[in-house]
Amino acid sequence: MANLVKIGSLFLNLDLVLRVDDEFHRTKEDRLVVYFSSGDEPLTLAGREADDLRTWLNTVATNLHQAAEPESGGM
Repeated sequence: MANLVKIGSLFLNLDLVLRVDDEFHRTKEDRLVVYFSSGDEPLTLAGREADDLRTWLNTVATNLHQAAEPESGGM
C-alpha cells in the first residue's frame, strides 16, 4: 500500500517524493515545491496547503544540526 499524506484535497504519495524545497528561506515566498523521483513535473503548494505540509514535515523531520551537537555532562 502506498504511503500517503493528505494536504487539503490532494493526496501525496510519499513513496514517489524525491525532495521538498521550502522557497520561503530563499525568496520569502510562502510556497513549497515537491519534486518526484519519477521525473514528473514538480508540484507547487502555496497558502494553506504549503502551511499544512510544512507543519507536518517539521513534526516528522529530524533537525541534523541539533542531532550533531555533543551532549553536555557525562564523563
